[in-house]
Amino acid sequence: MFRNHRKLIVQILRYVISCGLIFFVVKFLLVGDESRPIPKLNDLKKLMIEAENENSKRLLSVKNTCKKYNLGIYKEIKKISPFKHPPAPQYSVFYIARSRDLSYCPIYKAGSTTWIYNLCLLMNVTEEELNSGKEQISTIARRAIPELEFPEADEALRTTKKLLVVRHPFERLLSAYRDKLENSVAGREHGTLHFYRKYGCKIVEKYREKNFTRPRDDQVIRTKDIPPPAGIEPTFREFVQYVIHTDLANYGDDHWMPYYLFCAPCVVDYDIIGKVETLWRDQIYTIHKLGLQKVIKPRWRHGGGYSNTSKIYFSQLNRDMVEKMYEKFKLDFELFDYSPDDYYQYAFSA
Repeated sequence: MFRNHRKLIVQILRYVISCGLIFFVVKFLLVGDESRPIPKLNDLKKLMIEAENENSKRLLSVKNTCKKYNLGIYKEIKKISPFKHPPAPQYSVFYIARSRDLSYCPIYKAGSTTWIYNLCLLMNVTEEELNSGKEQISTIARRAIPELEFPEADEALRTTKKLLVVRHPFERLLSAYRDKLENSVAGREHGTLHFYRKYGCKIVEKYREKNFTRPRDDQVIRTKDIPPPAGIEPTFREFVQYVIHTDLANYGDDHWMPYYLFCAPCVVDYDIIGKVETLWRDQIYTIHKLGLQKVIKPRWRHGGGYSNTSKIYFSQLNRDMVEKMYEKFKLDFELFDYSPDDYYQYAFSA
């Protein structure tokens, strides 16, 4: 019976590979869902060692990049830096749970809902309240973990473990656009109409060309059962033009502000740097590293989506736009060891 079962598994895997579906299977296994079991004993030990080594590399990458560009706590007064880096953290954006020895800087569209949810559980907020839909999780979290002001916040940041979770800068930027600006009709409970009034209409007014044509059907994604955009919203191309020409430090939104400006990794000495690309593993590592496994478990909030979203939307851009956008987020790319190379291939030649 076991042999037949093993043969069946082999046949299924062969079929999956032959159909070119292996990517989706692997992606599912890597991301998983809340029911995916946590590794046991030896497997957990191997995961912790692997994640510890990777975390050390990530921390070193941040340190070396900050030194390279003469930023933050590594700044030498006589040297000039090509980047303007915050002289101090934005204390108000941090969730500082001193009773749990944990401070978290939430980068929106980079696993923030997942970790804010976890922090709420750590502060004894019930899952029933978090899942009720009556309030946004961030609102509940701020009630459970009030903002701290200087100097109390500064002391707390120095004495607690500090967590940062990042994502490929272009993926995060596209996710922010699709979630907040692509459709002003759907998702109004999450602020899409507000974002249209604050940013979208101004982007269209400034960057829409006279001979404007809508992106082709193969350059956008429309989800079934969701009302289509009203037609007044900015395209991804127009949004990118806005990002390229805007001083994001002074006029950008938290959802697309560069990591180095928002969470100040050259000033804050983070202990753990997670990535959305390895979120499941990094959650297990963080939870066990901080001894929180009896209170929270790894989870994936707001997962799913298309595997080729970037390829579809970046086809609206020419290579010059992608290069300029890279320059805008270059420091984030270097700090966290990401590459823009694939995205140049998605763009069209000008």
